[in-house]
Amino acid sequence: MDELDVALAFGEKTFQRGKIYFEEGRVLSAIKLENRVLGEVLGAEKYLTNIALDDLGSSCTCPVRENCKHGAALILQFLSGNYVDGDCIMLDLERAEKFELLKTLKSLIEDNPTLLLNIQKTRKEPSEKLKASVEEQIKKMLENMIDSGYADEDFAKTFAKLIKTNSTLLDKELIFYVLEFLISNSEQYGYFYDDHGDYTFGEEIFENLCDAFAQKSLEANDFERLRRITEKDSYDMFYSFLFRMVKPENAPKLMAFNDQIRALLGDDALYAEFLINAKETEEAKKILKRSRSFDESKCFNLYLRIDKTEAIELAKKRKYYSSLIRYYHQTNAQEEVIATFSSALNERINLKSSPELYERVFAAIRSVKPENGADLLSKLFEICYESKNYDLCVDIGIEIKNLKMLNKLADKKTGYTFTPTSKLKLLMFLSLLEPENAKKNLETFAEDLINEKTDFAYENAVKCIFSLKVLVSKEEWTEYLKELYRRHYRKINLWSKIKAEGIKVKKEGNNLSTS
Repeated sequence: MDELDVALAFGEKTFQRGKIYFEEGRVLSAIKLENRVLGEVLGAEKYLTNIALDDLGSSCTCPVRENCKHGAALILQFLSGNYVDGDCIMLDLERAEKFELLKTLKSLIEDNPTLLLNIQKTRKEPSEKLKASVEEQIKKMLENMIDSGYADEDFAKTFAKLIKTNSTLLDKELIFYVLEFLISNSEQYGYFYDDHGDYTFGEEIFENLCDAFAQKSLEANDFERLRRITEKDSYDMFYSFLFRMVKPENAPKLMAFNDQIRALLGDDALYAEFLINAKETEEAKKILKRSRSFDESKCFNLYLRIDKTEAIELAKKRKYYSSLIRYYHQTNAQEEVIATFSSALNERINLKSSPELYERVFAAIRSVKPENGADLLSKLFEICYESKNYDLCVDIGIEIKNLKMLNKLADKKTGYTFTPTSKLKLLMFLSLLEPENAKKNLETFAEDLINEKTDFAYENAVKCIFSLKVLVSKEEWTEYLKELYRRHYRKINLWSKIKAEGIKVKKEGNNLSTS
């Protein structure tokens, strides 16, 4: 197991966040016990995190609950070797004398008396009265939700916690009742949707219901009932329940109903993930090799969890070049990144339009510096220009010092894929080669930014203004500043930022002066 395995299991974004947590020392404890790593990770509060070493599935007490940054941080702590070996401790306990064990046990019980409940060989079964009470509480909350006409996030969190806390007390009929109630009455309470923020919530309710469902004694007919519920779901609320079925916590328990699960999921990628988590990898391989119905990155990443060598062979055969580039970048195989990019160019295979993907190719070419690097970068520029990824175009043009390329960008408006920072970098570079053109472009860009009337735009406008200072004479720059003041003297925030740079424009009668 290595960092790549962690990145594949958690996703690169979560992995990178977890790595920062690990490096900051937020993992307070890590204990290996058989095939699991348990620990405490400091986030907004202290979270208890649990990792399965066989498939890196994780659970956590944080709001995300599974495959979160806390889990990634904990497994990185384990990989670093800085953990407590619980297996060794258990071995020592097995060898200890009886009086030593009793002494240790007594000390633990004094600190936490509830441990005695876990030591009992038999646990008291919950009473029918308690079950009835919980059922009444659940139904009452649902009725109140309908009466109020809206379910907010606080309700969803409270109700989800109620389901999770009492999962062993919920029988199948109550689980079906809650599912059918939530789906059938969704429009009456707003189907867990915030129309102001335009986002949905409440997924945790369905996930907890799935966890409770998977614990029960099930029959094939139960999955037919689930199918009928999905047919009534107009807002994709039930997807969270189905998705939770696939997870490592539930897949092995549900494998006995393999055929029913496949029909219910109705998605090859999701079913393949279910098989992998249920340890049925050979069947998963067949689906991944046979199916072409789902996204290449999903297929490749799932196959990587089974067999890396076979996954790479399959990706090369199917020309999954975008996925291969990401994989080689993660494994620091920069020459393979370049080779894969070259293959895509030669075979005229379009890479997925992704700034992140192109940045990896650019980084690999800069790092390795192949003989045909300038040619590869020119072709990468064309791809990025076509997809309007102008930020990277600037970096490429500057890297190979191609004036023709860079001038194609000078008059482009800034936006999502062309940030003011990148445009300013472009204009500053051009000022070294074409001062007169750069001067005009800086003046135009400063004017555009000022007219945006935002604090961020003003900050970049000031950078343009002071960049002009080194391109013109002192007298010319002073006159430019005065003219700017005449047009924009009402923009107080702009002039306060200019003043912060040590320049003050004063108006005395009809005259302007700078100091």
